[in-house]
Amino acid sequence: MAHLWFKGFAEKIIQYRWITIFIVVLCSIFLGSNLMNLQIDMDQDTWVPQDHPYVKSTKVIDRVFGGRNVLIISVVPKSGDIYQTKILRKIQQIQSDIESLPEAIKHNILSIAAKKVKDIRGSDEGLVVKRVLETIPQTDAEMAALKQRVNNNPIYINSLVSPDGKAAAIIADFKIDTSKPSYQIVKDKIDTIINRQLDSSVNIYTAGLPIDFAWFEKHMMKMPLFFGSAILIIMLIQYLSFRSFQGMILPIVTAILSVFWSLGFMGLIGVHMDGMNTTTPILIMSVAAGHAIQILKRYYEEYNRVSQDQAQLPAKKINQLAIVNSIAHVGPVMFVAGLIASISFYTLATYDVSVVKHFGVFAGSGIMATLILEMTFIPALRAILPPPKTKEINSEKQKGWLDRQLLSTANKLSGPKAPRILGISLLAVLVIASGSYFIEADNSLKNYSTHDSEVRVHDRAINQRFGGTNTIYFLIEGKKKDTIKDPRVLNTISKLQAYLESQPEVGKTQSIADMVKRLNQAMHNEKVNHNSIPDEQSLVAQYLFMYTLSGSPQDFDSYVNNDYSSAVVWTFLKTDSTQYAKTLGQAVSERFASQLPKGVTLRMGGSLPQTIAGNDSLTYGKIKNVGQMALVVFILSSLILRSLVGGLFVTLPLIIVVSTNFGVMGWLGVPLDMGTMTTAAMAIGIGADYELYLLFRFREEIQRTGNLQQATRNSLTTSGKAVIYVALSIAAGYACLLLSGFAFYSRLAIMVIATMIASAFVAIVFLRAMTATFKPRFMFKDTNQAITQMSLKPAGEVNVQQ
Repeated sequence: MAHLWFKGFAEKIIQYRWITIFIVVLCSIFLGSNLMNLQIDMDQDTWVPQDHPYVKSTKVIDRVFGGRNVLIISVVPKSGDIYQTKILRKIQQIQSDIESLPEAIKHNILSIAAKKVKDIRGSDEGLVVKRVLETIPQTDAEMAALKQRVNNNPIYINSLVSPDGKAAAIIADFKIDTSKPSYQIVKDKIDTIINRQLDSSVNIYTAGLPIDFAWFEKHMMKMPLFFGSAILIIMLIQYLSFRSFQGMILPIVTAILSVFWSLGFMGLIGVHMDGMNTTTPILIMSVAAGHAIQILKRYYEEYNRVSQDQAQLPAKKINQLAIVNSIAHVGPVMFVAGLIASISFYTLATYDVSVVKHFGVFAGSGIMATLILEMTFIPALRAILPPPKTKEINSEKQKGWLDRQLLSTANKLSGPKAPRILGISLLAVLVIASGSYFIEADNSLKNYSTHDSEVRVHDRAINQRFGGTNTIYFLIEGKKKDTIKDPRVLNTISKLQAYLESQPEVGKTQSIADMVKRLNQAMHNEKVNHNSIPDEQSLVAQYLFMYTLSGSPQDFDSYVNNDYSSAVVWTFLKTDSTQYAKTLGQAVSERFASQLPKGVTLRMGGSLPQTIAGNDSLTYGKIKNVGQMALVVFILSSLILRSLVGGLFVTLPLIIVVSTNFGVMGWLGVPLDMGTMTTAAMAIGIGADYELYLLFRFREEIQRTGNLQQATRNSLTTSGKAVIYVALSIAAGYACLLLSGFAFYSRLAIMVIATMIASAFVAIVFLRAMTATFKPRFMFKDTNQAITQMSLKPAGEVNVQQ
């Protein structure tokens, strides 16, 4: 029944081919008009679930204290230390220039030249608070005094000045415009400021989250180049596969239009492009080319058959019949496979992470566009184009190396060795899948770049001299005013800092407790044993008040809020590993949360904890999502095949592919992150196509021939061969990302290539072995009893259909 409906549909498309093409062109113009609405979105919030505790605490910290987008600039003299007039002038100018940027959070721009960076000392009159660097020293004595002021205040050592005094840092914090978030804009402005100070006397390095995201953004902007490379690679594979103009061009036309339509649809509904979606056009193009290959392969078969059976017909009529017959046979399975893949990707919209939702909408819409175009525009266009030339048809008849290998494989899979092959395949899958035990959910923006890249070189240079280039914050919150002035709270903060600084990868911490201890020591004639928190809250309040008489209340804005009800501990790390930060955060919570007075809470936030939230969502959401997609595939396959066993035959191989996907990641040490998490979804969304095309073709052949071996050979040398072309096209399309020099893309490429290999193997070998071993009724029920007895003819007697 389905075949008849698709046959009638194809006949209508050919009858009204010019109208069809006109409608498609109009749709393309309409969707294309929305492309201008697309924008690159680097907003951190799109990467994380908004209801995660780390995200909530980060929003509080960002609103009250800032510190979400910290950037560190290191000025390193090529000779001597920083206590030189020309070096100090450069630091002062960089400080001033950054303060003038509209994106800068001025109270979080710190260097020894900042107004709020003060020298605290005691005197006979009380407390003396002065700027560390108000004017550039002109004499050796003045320079020595500056050096002494810095060394008298340990909070500045390892954060603003390196312990050996041979490097200085400017710590800056920025607000990113959420209406058009771009870190590259900030980096460009910083580079301009730095370039004005660069000369033969200094090296200047930059690091921090804005730099990491800017490099990510820079690589994103190169994606059109890789997309173009993927097009050329896929076209080459198409030509080598079909040796024809139509075989090379028409699948690419489908692919490019599918990407164009899906991008236009995203612009129409207001979905932005982001780091994850930049590679999705290659996915859509590859999948679209895959569907086109399947129907094109059948088109050549039907053209060959019709030209032999009805040779008296004109070439134009033969061409139209071949188009109709190919859609009648492949249309139902293409519709089912495309629908399953599209719905599977759309289930990603249930994720609580925006970039994953966007990926699901983008990929699902691209596959729906492919279905529409392959069922309408391409047959209409093919009906207008000249029929294939004789050499194209003859090329399809010729059996090459791949055909011989597939025939040999078919003989083994349809014979008594099938159960053994199935068992060996399962054993191999178990060995590979066992690698999933070693997989870790981790994310590191810096590790997305190569070891010798500028971003990694600069990061190492700063980490070697200072406390770290990555920041997390511990937020201490009370319900009452002046909670933070309580010595019990301050002592807990001080102990927390001591614990943090004893941990590997933690280079420096800063808090209001450091300032209070420094005030106490200064008021006790610099005695070391008074570098501690006073016992009385009234004394703490008195010291802080005395500070404001010569200093400024805003000097502490980075550490405590106005009414002293909340405070943060700045923690500088030498790594941006989310796994490390998560472990550290859990240890801190277990150790110190109970030490705070009743009503005072401790929680972690910042850009790195936000990424942890994203990874947590991926880790637990991945299991949920794989289950969702597998359930969708099972239900739809069962309905289409009218058999629960049929649904299992489609779904089980996909679960095996996902298991091997995770296993490969574990064995290769590839972490589960924002990029690699998409490959499991691809394994199900694309793998279902392979299973369904082969199942439908095998069922067609077994019902036509009544012979297991012949049906296996025919299905493998047609749909199976097309599956290999598709897998090769997708793998080759993504392989161009291996040349990107960006680990986010290269890891994704490696996993997609591995997934395509596994998907093709499972569809061609594993599924065929399952079929021969269990002989499911849903595939054999319409054949006669002789078929179920599997009385095979010798291989030489089989008439292979091409």
